[in-house]
Amino acid sequence: GEQRVFFHTEVGDAYAGQGLAAQLVRQALTDTRASGKRIVPVCPYVAKFLKRHDEFADITDPVTPEVLRWLETHLG
Repeated sequence: GEQRVFFHTEVGDAYAGQGLAAQLVRQALTDTRASGKRIVPVCPYVAKFLKRHDEFADITDPVTPEVLRWLETHLG
């Protein structure tokens, strides 16, 4: 719907420590804003990123039991 649920972020071990996860998340959040959607940060990395980058606070929704049930239904 109107939300984009971020449930997992992963960067290969060969690329760890290079700031690529932050670049990936920033671009994904920027794209979410541009598409008119809202962010739901289930992924701990995305949630931590958002705490340090409040420029996305206006489009961030809380993780709710409904979102977690939706993930369980769609991802098992």
